[in-house]
Amino acid sequence: MEAYLFRRTLGELEDNHIRIAQREIPIEVGSYKETRKRIEFFNGSGLNFCYCEKEKDVERYRGAEMHWVGIDEATHLTAYQLAFLKTRNRVGGFKAVQTEYLPRFVMASNPGGPGHNYLKSIFIDGGPPEQYFFDREMRDPKKPDDLGWKSIYIPARMADNVYLDEDYGASFGGLPPEMQKAYREGDWDAVVGMALHTLSRERHMLPAFQPPKHLTKAMSIDWGTARPFAIGWFFVSDGLEIVTRERKTYIPPGAVVMYDEWYGWNGKPNQGCRLESTAVAQGILRREDERGDVMDYRVADSQMWAQSDGPSVIERMQTTSNGRLVFRQGEKDRKANYTEFLARLKGEEFDIGKGPEEMPMFYVTENCRHFWRTVPVLVLDETDPEKGPDTSLEDHSYDLVSYFLRSRPYLTSDYDRWADANRDAMKEIGVRDSGGDPYAT
Repeated sequence: MEAYLFRRTLGELEDNHIRIAQREIPIEVGSYKETRKRIEFFNGSGLNFCYCEKEKDVERYRGAEMHWVGIDEATHLTAYQLAFLKTRNRVGGFKAVQTEYLPRFVMASNPGGPGHNYLKSIFIDGGPPEQYFFDREMRDPKKPDDLGWKSIYIPARMADNVYLDEDYGASFGGLPPEMQKAYREGDWDAVVGMALHTLSRERHMLPAFQPPKHLTKAMSIDWGTARPFAIGWFFVSDGLEIVTRERKTYIPPGAVVMYDEWYGWNGKPNQGCRLESTAVAQGILRREDERGDVMDYRVADSQMWAQSDGPSVIERMQTTSNGRLVFRQGEKDRKANYTEFLARLKGEEFDIGKGPEEMPMFYVTENCRHFWRTVPVLVLDETDPEKGPDTSLEDHSYDLVSYFLRSRPYLTSDYDRWADANRDAMKEIGVRDSGGDPYAT
């Protein structure tokens, strides 16, 4: 069997692996060959110590057949390097031997580094921890039944490591708060310089569910063709309580919940699927009809009104939908949008029987996986941090949410819906229109 162990640099490889292996592997089992950076075992197997300091260093392994691959501090390698090394992980001519556990590709890492978003999108966003899922990136497109690599994410915190010194955690005290959280808790949403540092799965994520029909519902879209388009569906809570096996979550009146999404990408980060606007319009209506949703209003990226030698995107969508898709323009002021987003994440104080408690005014359900894949890892614009996230990043889900939050969503109750449907009867009995919802935000 041929095993390959990788680190980013040769120095890291020697300090953390080669010296330890030389000390711990008995000479009766195998011998270390310095020039080849390899331990040759007497049964014919080998352990190769490798490094990829530069992007193209992986090219030297183009012809290798790696039965087992281990990468320590995997986020220190780039997405290209990690993806390339996956292609070398194969059994090949080793098939004659028992290979129940081969090929095998194992990565260990702290959050942060060039490969952070790549690994997060596969493992953290790919499925619940400690449950097998299929990495769709690694499948044979010529085999329709191929689900991809069987994969698993095993989270680890500093407290799980019984070999660390008792005061080891104190050594992180001088690091930025996000980095401390990443290292101590293994939090892959904690990124140094992150734009939405208060956004967390624990506080802002809800289980997927279909909201009650009487609540205000709306849709928001950030347009893209070469880049992904992003669509989100929202409702405004009237004081809803969500009950699951794990917990009860109270969503205060006026709080906004993003409960579904449609992300138009081709499966690769920040690359669009180039779907025509008419097909997008049909897809929006089909999804809403399947859920039985009725939208109170819609907000759209202002660039969708632009005309270039023909009808605008908005005009084509309205024509295709027979007038069902009517949009208002979203606010493009990035500073104001960023301020609004932060305020909603922070929330307001409510007293629900246990004394005043600060509750978020914005939530996202767990099925909105592209929101959770892209938004928590956005970092600030270095030239003007007050504008929020760097616009060169995959910020489409962030934009659609910010358009909606700036649209002044209003709250409706069962009574509001009944009164709206029975206005003539209301007038006959002398009930006066209240003139607007007191919970409007």
